[in-house]
Formats: sequence, C-alpha cells, structure tokens
Amino acid sequence: MLELRSIEKKLANFKLCVDELFQGITAVIGPSGSGKSSLLNIISGLLKPDRGSVILNGRDITPLPPEKRRIGYVFQDFALFPHMSVRENIEYGGKNLEVVDMLDIGHLLERKVTELSIGEKQRIALARALAGDPDILLLDEPMSSVDEFMRKRLTFELSAILRTLEIPVVYVTHSIREALIIGEEIAVIKDGRMIQKDRTEKVYEFPESRFVAEFTGFENVYNGRIVEKGKSLAIEWAEGIVYSEQSTFKIGDEVVFGIRPEHVMVIREGKSLVKNLEGNVFSGRIISRTKAGAIHEVLVKLEKEKVMVYIPDHAYHRLNLDERVEVSIGFKRNKVRIIERVSKS
Repeated sequence: MLELRSIEKKLANFKLCVDELFQGITAVIGPSGSGKSSLLNIISGLLKPDRGSVILNGRDITPLPPEKRRIGYVFQDFALFPHMSVRENIEYGGKNLEVVDMLDIGHLLERKVTELSIGEKQRIALARALAGDPDILLLDEPMSSVDEFMRKRLTFELSAILRTLEIPVVYVTHSIREALIIGEEIAVIKDGRMIQKDRTEKVYEFPESRFVAEFTGFENVYNGRIVEKGKSLAIEWAEGIVYSEQSTFKIGDEVVFGIRPEHVMVIREGKSLVKNLEGNVFSGRIISRTKAGAIHEVLVKLEKEKVMVYIPDHAYHRLNLDERVEVSIGFKRNKVRIIERVSKS
C-alpha cells in the first residue's frame, strides 16, 4: 500500500497537494500540466516534496534516493537503452527474469531495441520495471507514443498483465478511455489537487463536480434548481422540468446536473413511451450529425439548450434520422445525475 501523507510541492503554476492512499490499480487522469507526472516523480524520488511523507508498505521512503525505493517506473518514452540488447535492458532493471515468461518476450531477448515495434518496446520497458521485484509500479502515459490503431489492443493487453501483479500500480494518463479499462480506481487531478478519487465505476457514473463530469464524458451538463422532492427529484432548468431518481438534494438547491449522450434517447414516432422517460421528453431540431464508426453523434437544439446524443448505427437508420430534422428526445430518469450544488455567493 502507498500512502502520500500531506504531500506539498510548489510547481511553476500551482502547488501540488496530495493526501491519499493507493491500493490496487489507480488510474490518475487530468489535463496536461495538472501535476500527474510530478506526482509520479515524487513517489519515485526523482522530485523532492517541500513537505509531507511517502509511505510504502508502512516504510517511510521519503529520504531514500530513487534506487533504494524498490519502485518500478515505466516512462512515457519507455527510456530503453538503444546500445543494449533486450536482455541487457531487462537485466539493468534487476535479475528476476521470470518476467520474461510472464510477458512472453523470450524470443526478443537477443534483439536490438531499435528493431522492436512500439508494442514490443512497451513490454520490454514493463519487464525492466518489474525485474527488480518492486513494491509498486508507476506508469507515466505509456500509450502516448502509440498510434490509435495499436492503442486499443495494447491497452487491453496491459490491463490483463497489471491485474496479475500483487503490488499497487499508479497509471498516469490523460485518456478517460484508458483509465476506464486500466483502473480499478480513478483519481482525477486538477491544478495539483485530487478532486475525486473512487472506484472506477463510481467516478464514471457519479462525478462530484462539473470539471470531473465534463472531463469524463458528460457532454450534456446544465444548471438547474430542485423544485420538488418525492420518489424523484424535479429539476427546473432552461427547458422546463426534468426528473432524476437521485434523492440526496433538497428543494431550493441550485445544482449542476447532466446526462451522458448514450443515455439520451430519440423517441420513435408512434411508439409508446417507456416509464423511465416519462416527464423527460423534449422537442428540438437536429443541427449537426457526425458518424464515428458504429456510433452517430447527433446534436439537438432545444429551445435554449443543446443536447448531444449518441445513437448506434442500426438505431439511427431504424429511426430514419437521415431524413428528419424535428425530433423528440428523452432523458432516462435513472441516468440524470445531479453533480453538485452551486454555492451561492
């Protein structure tokens, strides 16, 4: 287990402040320049904190140099030595060559690093990081140099490998997709502070701030006010009333709420309305359409607000949306998330 105890570090544009426990696989996400890599460098000893302690398995490693901390580190560019063979690169990290079999790279041992593909380099960098039997593994955006075609496959492969390890893993990325696949937990960092850290599905489904919501894919985020509380909450917003099944807010609360594009439904003409959409239907006009693989991204303009809708290809054609401009859309009640209260100035 890793504990960052009251860590502070003054950086160029902000102060990094972290007080967290890390177990299992934690994906740390945030925009560029938010402190993600600096966080890893403090854990590894490459960067000294101004105050606070780094505790690994109950041992204070803050005063120790990087080579004494028993930490494996996979760098963004892999940092392999081009003048060494694959075997020599791995042995530079340590003598535990069981990782060769675990990562299925025995056939690469005598190859030159310059002869390797991106995917192979990633495995060699991981093998080198694990060869020293580390107590924790750090990975700094290991997919950043991988093209989109390879990234999907390598992310799934890496996720499977990391889940076989019995040590904490801290995986830094700016990609929410990678974080969802890799992380057992997600920690969202902004301007040097972790603003939400929880189980992956909890962060994805229940963001606790507008920033986390928008960063994790809530493209539809709005302001509103709770006006009725019963089995559902009634939220007054620019388009009238919308209902949510959340109950942890009270009448009069000014709130930020949202819904993911995949949970907005285009209503089929002549079809009866399912109960989950009752009271949450709005009329508008399609103002843009984009096809992204098997998904159509459709932007609908209501009277005042815009709503992004993701529609699978088969449903898009069944709804005959190529020939329609006027549509009715429905928000699933159980997917309308009240994200945060708006503080009154």
